[in-house]
Amino acid sequence: MFRQSNRLFPGSILVLAAVAVLGVSTSASADSINIFGDTANSTEGLGDFSGMLSYDFILGDMGVLTVDLTNTTIFPVGPPKKDDGGFLTGFIFNIDSMDMAPSALLTSTTNAFFLDAQNQNGGPFGMPFVGGASLGGMFLDGGNPMDGLGIGESGTFTFDVTASDADSLSAADFVLTGPFDFNFIVRFRGLGKGGEFSDMVPGTPAPGALALLGLGALAQRRRRRSA
Repeated sequence: MFRQSNRLFPGSILVLAAVAVLGVSTSASADSINIFGDTANSTEGLGDFSGMLSYDFILGDMGVLTVDLTNTTIFPVGPPKKDDGGFLTGFIFNIDSMDMAPSALLTSTTNAFFLDAQNQNGGPFGMPFVGGASLGGMFLDGGNPMDGLGIGESGTFTFDVTASDADSLSAADFVLTGPFDFNFIVRFRGLGKGGEFSDMVPGTPAPGALALLGLGALAQRRRRRSA
């Protein structure tokens, strides 16, 4: 079981206060996209995950991104145990926005060991990444891997997003397109019986998601990024 945390961060308080004053629904527009690990393009081919990204536009330049991730790494011998290794210890993402400096601030998490991780080095996938969450707030390192999400465990992470085009963003803009070839990266550490291996796994939309988005929407995102 993963640990629960009901902390409310200052950014969330400001957003909720603004919504209350203006009388605006917190779900003015919302969408979601399922993602899974692109193991063919991972650094070691060891870790794996599945998840969902949900984006809600709030008002003005404010939105909320919710990231749900499950560690689906397959342990090679026998049923997995908590100390067998293969811990999901962080993730980072970019925002495909017209804003030259969009931001994403972690406001809540079901695992208290995960901290806000902005402007992190994504290793061979590029740097920096706009936002994310990881053990100790460090994507490449940061704390004991066993504090992460073990095999079969899940976590939910919520971010306050700020961008001038927050009203036109969608969940796909946090994974599908961006400045790098892969713009949503998940970190695994403590892999193997001795915990000596690590991995970085890109996220990709689930099969069929691209067809639902349509080629027109994809082309529009690419034009917006190059504008």
